[in-house]
Amino acid sequence: MTTQFEFIIADPSVNLKPGKSSLIRSRCMQGKNKREGSRRSVQSRKKERAARHETNVDPLVTIPPSLHNFVADRFASHVDAEGQELLLKAFAYNLTNQSMSPLDRCVDFDRVEADFFTWLYTDSAFLHCILSISYAVNDIVVPTWNGQPGKKVVSHLRDTLSILAKKMDASNAHEDEAVLYVVINLALLAAVYGDWAAASAHFAGLHKIVQLRGGIDFLRTRPIIHFKLDRLDLAWSLSSGKAPLFLHPVISWDPLRKSLHIKPDLYKPPANWDVRLTSVFCDFQYLTTTINENVHMHARYNATCFQSILSTLQSRLIHLAGTLTHPIEELIRLSLLVFLTTTFKVPGRKIPYTWIAKKLAAAYASAEDLINSQETLQLWVIIMAAISVSSSDEPWLVCAWRVGHCATSWNETRKKLSSVMWIDCIHDQRGEIAHNMLTQTLIEIERTGE
Repeated sequence: MTTQFEFIIADPSVNLKPGKSSLIRSRCMQGKNKREGSRRSVQSRKKERAARHETNVDPLVTIPPSLHNFVADRFASHVDAEGQELLLKAFAYNLTNQSMSPLDRCVDFDRVEADFFTWLYTDSAFLHCILSISYAVNDIVVPTWNGQPGKKVVSHLRDTLSILAKKMDASNAHEDEAVLYVVINLALLAAVYGDWAAASAHFAGLHKIVQLRGGIDFLRTRPIIHFKLDRLDLAWSLSSGKAPLFLHPVISWDPLRKSLHIKPDLYKPPANWDVRLTSVFCDFQYLTTTINENVHMHARYNATCFQSILSTLQSRLIHLAGTLTHPIEELIRLSLLVFLTTTFKVPGRKIPYTWIAKKLAAAYASAEDLINSQETLQLWVIIMAAISVSSSDEPWLVCAWRVGHCATSWNETRKKLSSVMWIDCIHDQRGEIAHNMLTQTLIEIERTGE
């Protein structure tokens, strides 16, 4: 059945279909050119009154006559004018952006859950937590920001922790949805400031809450929460070098897609790779290929299916640690973990992945002789490192770029990257910037004779 709102273009890249202009005009002209008192006008008003009478509207989500009065009177705690403005900006931002992932165009994640708005008026801990994050994001975008939390951030954070401590005294606190989201947001805030000690404490609390609610079985029913926890957990692990808390057991190493149709232009792993790594690598290729095809068709991945695949691949990569015998295999394992970091972001700041950045540089040095003979794979490792956990001016990356003779055009480079694994809507812009910076650095080195 065709929708009655065909004139609404969901994707700006979609051209208007022929014949739709008259439909648009008729929609735009509805209510216009009516003669008051005519039979059609009287019937129309009757229908409108009947429709309004039959519609049950939740008073919490209706737009009030005065937004200022609505905000001031109903928030769970007092919020000053500046805080009100930041809250409105925060939720307006979240309605148009998936704040923790650049995958919003690829995966069908809900942008904002309805309960979020209710909690602003019913839960003081949630309100202060969102205010703390809103002030943090507001600080970060200021060019003179010194990297430290501002007074308002600290003030609302203290209120959040104080109220949360009291809520946690209840025997059923783990069942409170607002509590779960408050702790997730506290972990996110800790990540913004690179405070992994605080993040560790929040992760421990999250782990306990999830276990009390059913562990993995609970997460499988909540793909959005599962995605956030997995991404935060991985960020913490790759920054600190500690094992993730939400690590799922590996039941099988079989490919997730046994009937996978490998495109002829995709990079094929060497036959001497560990069969487990090969399986994970090919599953990544399948996932990224599917995402790119979906975006091209203006479709999005089912969130539950996507998270199930991503969680399985992440767990398999973690479990492979210390079991691979060849240096190039460990380099690829780390590069795939680095690839996963590009699916996660914190507002306004790049996470300092200190531990994994050092491990990746060391792994590249150990496998350099082997990787130099695989130009396409080498190029992918270098660019993936540059757009994720390292920077384009890292000495080992510049050296690898020079030795690998990687200074080709961006179009040629992108074609090679896509043959390994590449998510166009996430990686294209960052990849081109990294490519150009590495190429320019190499030109400067050759010019100065360094």
